[in-house]
Amino acid sequence: MNAASSKMSALARAPVPSSPRFNPFAAVMRPTLYDLIANSVGADAADKLIADFGGRRLYISRTPGPGDLITRSIGMHSALAMARVFGGDRLLMPATNTFARRRFRIFQMRADHISISRIAHELRCTERYVYKVLALCRAPEPALSSSKAASPTSAPIAERLKRGHITQRS
Repeated sequence: MNAASSKMSALARAPVPSSPRFNPFAAVMRPTLYDLIANSVGADAADKLIADFGGRRLYISRTPGPGDLITRSIGMHSALAMARVFGGDRLLMPATNTFARRRFRIFQMRADHISISRIAHELRCTERYVYKVLALCRAPEPALSSSKAASPTSAPIAERLKRGHITQRS
């Protein structure tokens, strides 16, 4: 057996690293379907689509014609823009965009220093939901400087160092 084949067999036996677990809070706010549609055709056309087809599955043609549902709803120019982004897909149109508006309103009210309780009361949601929305968009905190960094010694070891060396009796 030559050296290359021995390395290949060792690689074949090597354990495969497992994929990292999904963490929904690791990502900053992912765009919703409403956001994607609004970015492609504009907010007014997205609102019109939701008003006309909200809650339904809608086929987006690759080449929209003048008689298509989407073209009649938002016009040829916007239908062509949607076809460039979503052409050939079937989209489950969101029923409303109230969640996106509510999230924006939460950020806006919190920036005005309104309490969490008051925000939840005015927007008719729970305080937990307000905390969750605010946590999703929170930027990661910068790393601590070396002067403020925690000691590298773990807590149990630090406790033993404070108490002194413990002698064991046999």
